Amino acid sequence: MEAPDIPERMEDVTPEWLTAALRAAGEVGPSVEAVAIARERLGEGEGFLGDIARLRPSWTGGAGPETLVAKLPRPENRALGELLGAYERESCFYAELAGELPLATPRLYYGAFDRDPASERQEAILALADRTPRRFSARMAQLGKWVAGRKKRRYALLLEDLGGAEPGDQVRGAPPERCAALLAAVARMHAAYWGSAAVEGRFWLLPLDIDARMRHGLFRESLPAFRERFGGLVDESFARALAWAAEHGAATATRLQRSAPATLLHCDLRLDNVVFRAGEPVVFDWQLARRGPAAYDVAYFLSGASPGLTRADEAELLHGYHAALAEHGVRDYPFAAFERDYRLGLLTALQTLATQDQIDLGRERGPALMEAWMGRLRDRLAGFDPDGLRP
Repeated sequence: MEAPDIPERMEDVTPEWLTAALRAAGEVGPSVEAVAIARERLGEGEGFLGDIARLRPSWTGGAGPETLVAKLPRPENRALGELLGAYERESCFYAELAGELPLATPRLYYGAFDRDPASERQEAILALADRTPRRFSARMAQLGKWVAGRKKRRYALLLEDLGGAEPGDQVRGAPPERCAALLAAVARMHAAYWGSAAVEGRFWLLPLDIDARMRHGLFRESLPAFRERFGGLVDESFARALAWAAEHGAATATRLQRSAPATLLHCDLRLDNVVFRAGEPVVFDWQLARRGPAAYDVAYFLSGASPGLTRADEAELLHGYHAALAEHGVRDYPFAAFERDYRLGLLTALQTLATQDQIDLGRERGPALMEAWMGRLRDRLAGFDPDGLRP
């Protein structure tokens, strides 16, 4: 059956459109029709790039999904999502990789987006743009965002509703044992794609450092707003990390990329993107997936996952993750190298997280989330001297 037009707004997800989309995907038979849809908006303060709603269709002529989740670009942050390639990337991930992961992800019912020949050359384009002199890198990023914001591409996903599972909560955080369970599951995925050709040759799966200089430029541009917003958290150790990242950030990301074989990275691994079903994690929101060193996912996750995480807890989690890698076949990555890469990953994550002024966080949960996250990241960065990470 011919696929329907791609909706631009959640209001365009009508019973007629839903019927046509699920028929085109082979999910419902020719006599099955949705006659009504109840919608529940999701994700305030969680899904920063996506407009997300739970759909409860009423069916006639047969059975269809009782509930499912629709995901479209979020208008307030669409330009940034387009610049990052987030919407296209998630569609491609679910279509090409999700079904083979040794890590649970939501079932894909339907996915579609407007093709753009330029996007299939994005690695070459970004590599060229990222060679811009550092003093122009922030301007280059802003120009890219301006151009991206004027594109009219449409994207839509229909995914399994995970509402019956226990959700993670980045604001509340999780105890070390729950963090350990997630890291063990993610280690299976990292090991499965460790140095694999399966993460190469996919135009949408970019190297972690492909835009390191542009991201560094945005970080430097955001520093005044960051210091104003989080000044109460910036102690001597945190100030030293910020200064280091301002000077060496792009080189740090590049060094991290080259430090270990590339694998599949989630790149937004946080509790708000995880549910626990019968105790096992299910990971969603793959808009920022890239290929690169596994330590980045670990650093990004532990940067904000657990309030009150002690040094002993952190060390135990790192050793547990590293042991899980070895259990699944990665035995040529010494713990000392992984620990160094983890520290580089924290400094690289800092650059991404400090640009929160570039995105609409909403009014309530989003700001609270970033306040909690920055305090926990400060604790992770405390006590080590970035100068000790020099090559």
